[in-house]
Amino acid sequence: MKRVFLFLLGAVAIVALLSLLPLPFERQTHVVTVVTLRAPPQAVYDYVTTPANWPKWHPASLAVQGVTDHPLTVGEEVAEEFRLAGRHGILHWKVVEAKPPFEWRIEGEVNRRPSGAVRYTLTPDGTGTRFRRDFMYRTPNLLFLILDPVFIGPRMRAESAQGASQLEQVFEALAPGVPSPASVPNTASSAGQ
Repeated sequence: MKRVFLFLLGAVAIVALLSLLPLPFERQTHVVTVVTLRAPPQAVYDYVTTPANWPKWHPASLAVQGVTDHPLTVGEEVAEEFRLAGRHGILHWKVVEAKPPFEWRIEGEVNRRPSGAVRYTLTPDGTGTRFRRDFMYRTPNLLFLILDPVFIGPRMRAESAQGASQLEQVFEALAPGVPSPASVPNTASSAGQ
């Protein structure tokens, strides 16, 4: 009986260890949210690319450190404290593309490992702006691969949708005139990611 127990314990330990090893292939999950905002593209671009505003509208963003008071340009970096799908940590973002007022892309690292990217695409839409947020994140190991479709992915999509809704509320509060990004009120919920 003791041998069977030790064998099972060893098998569980091996499976647990294998589930935490890096995957031998690249896999990313892509979460897309789209919202139409009552503001011109430049006003939306300036607001969403200014890191100090992120905690005001995205539930995953708890705090941002570094130079956060202006729309970031290519090469600029910030650190963001996040809580996303139950995971807490610090993301180091670097701007890799900026085409004001239409496109902006950042790539992130956690513990010096690539973890994901965010792309904003802004399109004029009548008197407002169609804002599209693409969030791509890596699947680092087998355990994450198993949990992503049933637990992590649905939470990521729900939090991204909540962020889009809160961003819409920010711009609804500003209509018809849009002041500078620094003067926008904080409408984000106090719930963390």
